[in-house]
Amino acid sequence: MMYRFFALVWIFQVFFFNTDAQTNELPLISFRDFDLSDSPIIDSTSHAVVIVEKGRSDIQVDEAERELRVIHRYGVRIKILDKEGFDRADYVIPLYKIGNKFETISQIRGYTHYIDGKIHTVEMDKGAVFHEKVNEFVNLSKFTLPNITENCIIDIEYEIRSPDIFNYRTWRYQEDIPKLYSEYTAIIPAVYNYNVTLNGFYKLTDERSRLLKDHFLLNGRRFDCSQLTYIMKDIPAFHEESYMLAPKNYKSAINFELMQYYSTNGARQNLTKEWKDVDRELLSNRSFGGQINRENNFKRILPEIYADGDSEEDKARKIYSYIKKQIKWNKVYGKYSQFGVKEALERRNGNIGDINLTLISACNAADIEAYPVLVSTRENGLPKTIHPVISDFNYLVAQVRVNGKSYFLDASEENLPFGLLPLRCINGNGRIIYSKRSSEWIKLENELQASTHFDIAGKIDDAGQFKGKIRIIYEGLDALNRRNYIRRFSSLDAYIEERMNNSTSMQIEDGKIYQLDSLDNNLVESYEISMDFSDNLRGGAFVFNPILVNRMTKNPFNLEERNYPVDLGSKQKETYAISVQLSDGFHVERQPKNTALALPENAARYTYQSQYKEGSLMLKQELSLNKAIYEVDEYFHLKEFYSRIIQHQKLDFAFINK
Repeated sequence: MMYRFFALVWIFQVFFFNTDAQTNELPLISFRDFDLSDSPIIDSTSHAVVIVEKGRSDIQVDEAERELRVIHRYGVRIKILDKEGFDRADYVIPLYKIGNKFETISQIRGYTHYIDGKIHTVEMDKGAVFHEKVNEFVNLSKFTLPNITENCIIDIEYEIRSPDIFNYRTWRYQEDIPKLYSEYTAIIPAVYNYNVTLNGFYKLTDERSRLLKDHFLLNGRRFDCSQLTYIMKDIPAFHEESYMLAPKNYKSAINFELMQYYSTNGARQNLTKEWKDVDRELLSNRSFGGQINRENNFKRILPEIYADGDSEEDKARKIYSYIKKQIKWNKVYGKYSQFGVKEALERRNGNIGDINLTLISACNAADIEAYPVLVSTRENGLPKTIHPVISDFNYLVAQVRVNGKSYFLDASEENLPFGLLPLRCINGNGRIIYSKRSSEWIKLENELQASTHFDIAGKIDDAGQFKGKIRIIYEGLDALNRRNYIRRFSSLDAYIEERMNNSTSMQIEDGKIYQLDSLDNNLVESYEISMDFSDNLRGGAFVFNPILVNRMTKNPFNLEERNYPVDLGSKQKETYAISVQLSDGFHVERQPKNTALALPENAARYTYQSQYKEGSLMLKQELSLNKAIYEVDEYFHLKEFYSRIIQHQKLDFAFINK
């Protein structure tokens, strides 16, 4: 962009002195480093621990090319506690292409320390470093430290020189192993103004600042620098668990974002924009707004897509179905069009931007209200909402409004029904762009809950053999996931055969799939089944647990403390009903109590009801998760809720034949 061009014009005139160019030397190794027994953050799950970690970033002139570089220096000392921590000696360092130049790495040093009466040190050979080109945007540097044993300590140091002079790298304090000490220093020229933010649950232990007088020259003038040091101690490992967004949303880290700089004449240059500026740029961009306005591509073919008498919603549904069939997703994300509406239709494939911008364009051609919505996918992280950072977004969906109701649409997947977003898109808020002057944040959510219902009916004979039927009904994201799985097979027969071969608890003898292609209806599976309960017969007694499928045996929530929300992606519901006829003469001797469990404000509910009458056992069970997101302070209650469900589902019925 032009502001970057002018920034380079003046910034290349900077000449540093007193650059303090030494590497980030770690302290001398000592016997104390080997004894970490008193550390409160090391437990039985720890396989390695960071003893000390230091980083430092500043700007220097590359003397060879007379260009500025951000110099990132890094040093870390890690104790490997057991064999499962050996992989900490394997390092892979990504180097990114910025503009037309790659980052470079140098001064790589590695040491392995171990005790044998005294401390021995083995230095990594320079030939142990390998460089690999992944693609046109990423290179890798790889190395493995030598002589790794349990309770050894490794030191790694290196320096990265980056042409991205507008960004200091994010410093991540928290990772998947504990850290005793982590320190990051940023040296920032006075002509730069960065927004510095700390993310995550844990806070800084110490924060220091020092003024470096006359640290560099600019057009004959000397400017000061701020030396900012941020320290965090005793940082527990970050443990991932089920139902979470990208871990980087929650790991404690410090971020630097350049907000403004001052040019040679003292004028302030702002890099942070307002949303109205971004809205205008996006809708003026040929690969974004320029594609939305390609309505002429559809005027001729709209009569082939829908009939004149169709309602507005019917038209929207038929356009959505048409785009899904015409343009296949090439598995590339993007908020911008890769090929453009016209070429994507001709090629019959394109990226996410191509597909959903084409959908919006077609709806506009049919006079249906439709808008682009910028999305950051779950693995990409939550977008910043304080001010626009367009690079935070890597995806685009549509919002269509018909008959006073709004629908999110993503035409990228064959099995996505109208009005449902895939799980990857359910990530906080998206930004809906109305016009060149108007946009707003909008919650990304599916109104339709994910639901699975099991219905079983059958009979158990005197020999303990069960014969019956099972019917499984899927809705919402559960239906999408199951349809996607079924589509991986060459045919429905192949899928059913796989079901038959891989079912361990029951024998499947015949099966049918209903409404596989009727995406707006529930998906249904129906099977003839048999099960052997002969081992449950002991004399005249019979023990039977009627939860035959999907019995919960493991709690998905096991952390002592979880400092990030439980994000399911949508409300969820699972229901289970079984009707079993037993042989004449059996009477119930013991049965689980009917129960109802609920979280405060009915955030989740579990019910279990059964009865035995005239040889017929009937049971209904329902688990409803009535929120898509459970906050941190609800975690303990949710964990206990699941524990009690698991305990209840273990209970058997006991029958006796009198």
